[in-house]
Amino acid sequence: MTLSAESLNEAGIDAYNDDNYAEAYKQFHASASTGDAAGKHFLASLYYQGQGVTQDLAKAVALFTEAGEAGYPPSLANLALMYASGDGVQQDVQQALVFGRQAAEAGDGQSQFNLAQAYRRGVDIAQDFEQAAYWYKTAAQAGSLSAQNEYGLLYAQGQGVELDYVEAYAWIAMPAAAGDEQAIKNRDQLLEILTPAQLEEARALAAEYAGLYGSDPY
Repeated sequence: MTLSAESLNEAGIDAYNDDNYAEAYKQFHASASTGDAAGKHFLASLYYQGQGVTQDLAKAVALFTEAGEAGYPPSLANLALMYASGDGVQQDVQQALVFGRQAAEAGDGQSQFNLAQAYRRGVDIAQDFEQAAYWYKTAAQAGSLSAQNEYGLLYAQGQGVELDYVEAYAWIAMPAAAGDEQAIKNRDQLLEILTPAQLEEARALAAEYAGLYGSDPY
């Protein structure tokens, strides 16, 4: 009986979680041999870490690239990080941005947040608060606490979006409720700015957003 790539990947993940890296390598190699992008990604990770196989960064990069060319978001995200730092490849910040954008567009939340950060700070790319707001919002709506805090700050500062303390509070309330120390500070500063009527509106909106994008902070 021929196992599907999905089954092989599941077996490999189980073996990896049991610290049985040799078996994980066997399963991921079999999956990658079928052309499966996820299997190639997992196999690349083993080569990168040197688990179950001799560490080989060049092989890891090659496999991540193959999976990335197939549109696999985690591989694109890894390539972005590797090119940004020169890890296993010659450092190339512009290539890192290309892979990072592809990963963001493919739905990788951390890449969406990283791209937003780059646009907000103007790091290796022209500063663009509207683009920063777009990618923060995308990641925030997917549940990223970090993105929710940063998106709220844009509203508090009127950068890339209209100044709106109610919206700022509603977004920042979620990471604050989760215990993020900076978000708590940001929320407390907003509490000093909001009028009683605005605060009532902000709390209602925060509860609505929590139901859509996080956990109810109340």
